[in-house]
Amino acid sequence: MRQILMLHGWGFPGAVYNTSLIDKLATDFEVRAPDRRGYGGNVDNGDSCEITRLDSPALLVGWSLGGLAALQLARRQPDMVTGLVLLATTPCFVNHLDWTFGMDNEVFDAFHKLVVDDPVTAMQQFVRLNAGRRPDGQSTVVLSDLSSKVTPYALQHGMSELAETDLRDVVTEIDQPVLLLHAADDRVVPATASSWLQENLPNARRFEFQTGGHAFFLQQADEVAEHIRAMA
Repeated sequence: MRQILMLHGWGFPGAVYNTSLIDKLATDFEVRAPDRRGYGGNVDNGDSCEITRLDSPALLVGWSLGGLAALQLARRQPDMVTGLVLLATTPCFVNHLDWTFGMDNEVFDAFHKLVVDDPVTAMQQFVRLNAGRRPDGQSTVVLSDLSSKVTPYALQHGMSELAETDLRDVVTEIDQPVLLLHAADDRVVPATASSWLQENLPNARRFEFQTGGHAFFLQQADEVAEHIRAMA
């Protein structure tokens, strides 16, 4: 059975995929959504990026920070990655002098400080940010519940990872098929970031949803599952 490995984003464990996507794909694929350290059932702290190697070929599905991890795995083990589906993914999360498709540095630094000082309030804000222009009550409930299943250390480590990771110079080396999915009303990662990826990845195509926010796959689960199925 073909394998799909789903990598979650910052702030929410792998269970974020359970009701939205895994249930829709598990009948035809072997689907795994492992937790990074400090997330969900993986309570150990330490290096937050747990998956550094693949033991068998798989399609990678990565959301946001998980998309960055998927790109790194595809570059490190090209023979093990059959393709990538990147949800709301950017090659570089924060702005630089030559990169304006990220988060403003002052906004990022202020949120990073809040994560350190008051992680509960930080996650409440982040849940709201994920909603997009037309918040969906059920999605908000799911995210609110899952946001409590992450250790403060894992949140802080992930923020540092987001601040430091910049893959713009290496994405041209990733030649596996890539599908970029994004929502136009994403308030965390601008949709222009995945447009840049489409232009710079050798073998990428892109589809944009009009609504759904950063966690659009919760509201658009049926369509996203079909996109993943077509890639697998």
